[in-house]
Amino acid sequence: MMQPPSPGEAGGALDEAGSDDLEAVEGYRPGEALTAASVHVPDLDNLRDIGEASFGVAPPLSETVHGPDDRRQITTTSVYPWRAFASLLITAADGSRWIGTGWFIGPHTLMTAGHVVYIKNSGVPGRDGWVRSIQVMPGRNGNSLPYGSVTSTNFRTVSGWTNGGDENYDYGAIITPTDLGNTVGWLGFGAYSDADLRASVGNVSGYPGDKAAGTQWYDARKIASVNSRKVYYDIDTAGGQSGSAVYRIVNGQRYAFAIHAYGGATTNSGTRITSPVFNNMRTWKA
Repeated sequence: MMQPPSPGEAGGALDEAGSDDLEAVEGYRPGEALTAASVHVPDLDNLRDIGEASFGVAPPLSETVHGPDDRRQITTTSVYPWRAFASLLITAADGSRWIGTGWFIGPHTLMTAGHVVYIKNSGVPGRDGWVRSIQVMPGRNGNSLPYGSVTSTNFRTVSGWTNGGDENYDYGAIITPTDLGNTVGWLGFGAYSDADLRASVGNVSGYPGDKAAGTQWYDARKIASVNSRKVYYDIDTAGGQSGSAVYRIVNGQRYAFAIHAYGGATTNSGTRITSPVFNNMRTWKA
């Protein structure tokens, strides 16, 4: 049965009237490269993507820019929807620190990648397993934290990731001790058909480690392909964006349909929000 979404939460089946669109980011044109002067080369001592803790520096990392880098920086991070995306400072069980991205789906719940909250196969003594803590900084813009930060030690993921490290189940959640989501807002989410996804434009915004520390960057492209568990797209991302939302815009509302987690030679990919993922997200939100 079709069920219209309430603000910030998608029903199990969404009204498909309306069209996908891009965010209104000033100066953004898909496929148009940044000028060399606007690309920031970070210091070598910047914190690294949490994906490296589980996967090392070889693929499948989330740091893949295909062809021209047409990402645009979001400087108005204190307004919706950008404030619903959070820069994450992750402290692993061994005390090492890493970066990632998360996004609110409710008053006290953020979605992210499974490997953000639970590290697998690092090869480093004492590092694997649940991370120790995550500092959540919504709408961060460099050194500016317009909504402050909150630190969480309460996480969720599924056994497909914790037991098997299976990329098809690489998604998780962060439960905050405060209702910061009521201040910054959140994204809806939905389980869509193959045909709907193939016709969709995917939007991704997060905190890549190849740009100035703590700055938010956006890109968008039409979805390239899907399978039963993954969504593939040629949207430029970089390490640090593990856990970003891949979302569409329908009738002015934003609905995530995947959780960004991996890079690739020709396309990047995210864990698809299927019906079981959707149900877990609703449970974690509650």
